[in-house]
Amino acid sequence: MPRQESLELTRRVLKHFENDTLDTVDDLWREPRAAFVDRKRFDAEVAMLRRVPHVIGWAGEVAVPGQYTAKEVMGVPVLVVRGKDGSLRAFLNGCAHRGAQVAAGCGMTRLFTCPYHGWAYGLDGRLVGAPARRMFSGALDDRRLTPLPVSEQAGLITVGLTPDVTVDDPFGAIAEPLGQYDFASRHHAETRRFVIAANWKLVVDVNFEGYHFPYVHPDTLDPIATNNSVFDVYGCHNRWAFPFRDIVQFRDKPECDWPDQFFGTVVYGLFPGCVLVEAPASYQMLRIYPGSNPAESIVYMTYGSPNPITTEQEREWYRLSMDAVCNVLCNQDFPMAQACQRGLDAGVVEVLFGRNEPILHHLAASRRQALGAQ
Repeated sequence: MPRQESLELTRRVLKHFENDTLDTVDDLWREPRAAFVDRKRFDAEVAMLRRVPHVIGWAGEVAVPGQYTAKEVMGVPVLVVRGKDGSLRAFLNGCAHRGAQVAAGCGMTRLFTCPYHGWAYGLDGRLVGAPARRMFSGALDDRRLTPLPVSEQAGLITVGLTPDVTVDDPFGAIAEPLGQYDFASRHHAETRRFVIAANWKLVVDVNFEGYHFPYVHPDTLDPIATNNSVFDVYGCHNRWAFPFRDIVQFRDKPECDWPDQFFGTVVYGLFPGCVLVEAPASYQMLRIYPGSNPAESIVYMTYGSPNPITTEQEREWYRLSMDAVCNVLCNQDFPMAQACQRGLDAGVVEVLFGRNEPILHHLAASRRQALGAQ
C-alpha cells in the first residue's frame, strides 16, 4: 500500500478512536431466509457465479515461463501457466483424451503429461505427444487443452469459467489501490481446503465486520484489534480496514513519523467470493464458493510469501503462521457461520445487518444486482 493511502486510512481510524466510532450506514438491511436455504435461489447463484470473473491467485505464482498453478474454481479444474513467450494462459485442467487432470499443485514444467495415458501438452495447450498415436489417426490434429479467458491486472490472476466470460477489466476503480501491492511478485506458501456446513455468503460475510470481535475472538483478535474501522466501495468490490489497538501511539506524533504501512489489517472483497487479507508480515487469499447445496461452502485458504520459500526453516515459519490463521478461521469464525446456518435451516425468518455492518450491506446489494443481471 502506498504511504499516502496508508496515511489517509490512519487519519480516518484515529478520528474514530477519538470519538469511539466507526464508519456506518444510515439504514438497516434485511436479508430473507430464502437467500441462505432456498434451492431455487442457490441454483440461480451458482449459475450467476459461473458467468462472472473469478480472482484465483497472485500473478507472482506464475511469474516466469514454465511456471504453473492448478486451482479448483466452482468445482471446475483450472490450469494457469506462463508461456515461453511470457503470455499468461488458462485452460480447463482436463486431458483432451478422457478429461483427467494433467497438472496438480504448482511448480515449473516444460510439458503437461496426463497421468492416465501419457498424452502430453505444451505450455500453449497444444497436444505434442500421444502414445499409440496411430490408433487415433484422424482425430488428433485439433486436440488441445480447452482454453479459458484469463487476465493479469493489478498483479492478480482472473479467469472466466466459460469462453464467453469477459475478464479484460475485472476491477474497475479498485484496480488502483490493488496495484500498489506486490501481488505480481507474491509467491505461494501453502493452500488448505475446507468444507464448511454453511451457505457461501455467510462464510464470506464473517470477514467483513468487527462487531463480533469481543464475543468470537476474545483471546485472538480482540486483544490486539478494534472495530474503529473504515470502509470504501468500488463498484461491486470493497475495502475494509480495522486498526490494531496500538495505533493510538501515533495520535500525538507528526505524520512523518507514522509507519509506511497501515498499522492494522486491510481486507479487500473482490466480487464474488475472493477475500484478500493484508496485514504486516501476513498475506492471505480466501476463495469461497458454494458447495453441493445451500448449506455447504468450499473454502481455499492460501498464504503468500514476498520471497521464494527455499529452506525448511522458512517452510516451518509459514506453516506455523498458517496454523495461527486457521485457528481463528476454523475454530472461531467458521463455527459461527455454521451456527447461523443451523438457525436459518430451523426457521429463523431473516438475517439483519446493522448500521455498524456496512460492508455486509454492500455485499448483499452486489449479489442482488448480479442475480438481477442474469
